[in-house]
Amino acid sequence: MGYVALARKYRPQTFDEVVFQDYIVNTLKNAIELNRISHAYLFTGPRGIGKTSTARIFAKALNCLNPQGVNPCNSCENCKEITEGVSLDVFEIDGASNRGIDEIRQLRESVKFLPAKSKYKIYIIDEVHMLTEAAFNALLKTLEEPPDFVIFILATTDAHRIPATILSRCQRFNFSKIPFDEMFSHTSNILRKEGITFEDDALSLIIRNSDGCMRDCLSLIDQIIAYTNGEITLEKTKFLLGLSEDKIINELYKSILTNDKNRTKSLLDEISLKGIDYKYISEKFLHYTKLLLLMHTFENPAKKELTTEEVSFFSDLLQNTSEEKLFAIYQTLLKVYNDLKYFSFEQDIFEMGIFKILHIDRIIPSSKLTKNTPTKIAKENIDNPSKPTLSLDNIEQKWKKFLDFIAERKPSVSSNLGYGYLISIENNKMIVGFAEEKMFHYKIVIKAENIDFLKRAAKKYFGNVDDIIIKLENGSKKKGVIEKVNEIETFKEKMLKKELKENKAVELLLKEFDGKIVDIEIKK
Repeated sequence: MGYVALARKYRPQTFDEVVFQDYIVNTLKNAIELNRISHAYLFTGPRGIGKTSTARIFAKALNCLNPQGVNPCNSCENCKEITEGVSLDVFEIDGASNRGIDEIRQLRESVKFLPAKSKYKIYIIDEVHMLTEAAFNALLKTLEEPPDFVIFILATTDAHRIPATILSRCQRFNFSKIPFDEMFSHTSNILRKEGITFEDDALSLIIRNSDGCMRDCLSLIDQIIAYTNGEITLEKTKFLLGLSEDKIINELYKSILTNDKNRTKSLLDEISLKGIDYKYISEKFLHYTKLLLLMHTFENPAKKELTTEEVSFFSDLLQNTSEEKLFAIYQTLLKVYNDLKYFSFEQDIFEMGIFKILHIDRIIPSSKLTKNTPTKIAKENIDNPSKPTLSLDNIEQKWKKFLDFIAERKPSVSSNLGYGYLISIENNKMIVGFAEEKMFHYKIVIKAENIDFLKRAAKKYFGNVDDIIIKLENGSKKKGVIEKVNEIETFKEKMLKKELKENKAVELLLKEFDGKIVDIEIKK
């Protein structure tokens, strides 16, 4: 027999070999011991974590001619046939390629016949969520009241796409992603059995890129073994995983956090020349920032998953950051990442976001951004000096929340005030402006009873605001919160309509039926 891929060679054959899914395994074993076998089971969870393998083991355990306790013997005729996929009584059906009503009708007819030589006739339907609505409806009655000798095991990665009528007829088991420690222990044992030398850091990197999926992990290991001729090293693993560009990305992130502006500009130029994807860099930076926040908050978070080089890298960066700075950086990066999805001038968007981070101490007091540095109040601070200083961003957030606060008490006042904009909060006064074109809303807000209400509300909400002044500003082009929200929604609708028009599936439909798009309506 030729070479067998690791994912197939080390596929679990007994309940005891299933990795991490203990509660599911124990429940199924108890069901066999107590002879409380259900007619239908649903196995849900991400790919490559043991759903189909567990279904096969369960099928073997139920039909085994010489069971070892609750485990199948894997040596009798029934066990061998199920393992090889040639059993006459255990059927593995691919829901993606057998998704129509005709296939399900055939299944309904076949369940009537007794098993050929086993106790149970078992149907394992993989990716069951791919069945059509008509196929699900055809399956309903059979699934609810099958013959005593028939068992259905449905497996899916998208349980939310399965009708409630199907879910209610099954015992559901939710499989979980496999944790790092379990993956590392299991895969390192496999590599030792195979006589493969490996670096712990390289294996850690492979596991991280597998996202809790054992099959993906073993497939990656197979690929790396073939590339490296049987030795798994960190350097070659990085290259094969496409992480060779991470060095320049890491250097850029470090230069940003250490505020090394000249180095940052040089690295941005290098990234532009190399054509590294800006969305990919933004994703990496978001992940790095989240990790540093975790390291600030918890002791040794996720360090076991990092390589030795990464532990050193992030530990050094930790000395140049604070939680406040990292929160601000994360929000900035998130906006950059979202903007990159909608605009074509990616380099400008990314670089402007980086420049904003480099000057972030002008927005937030630098005493909060870095450790052990003198307090420096930003020029934009507009809050009362007797209270904690607020940035412009925080003031804008406060304004929105204040409008929500008012809306709970007087919705009409809030909706009209929302067409105004906050000018400042200083000397215990809140000053709100209205553009001339918003005269209608301005006149409603300045009514005596509304001003009295707003003074009381501002005092209660801000604590240090005793008076509120409403101004009509000639020639002002500033916009209120309500207009800004409407603009954002309009822009998103425009981009969504554009995406729909350019969608390949839509193009194929128009071509197939010689149609045209008359209008696109966005449902709220």
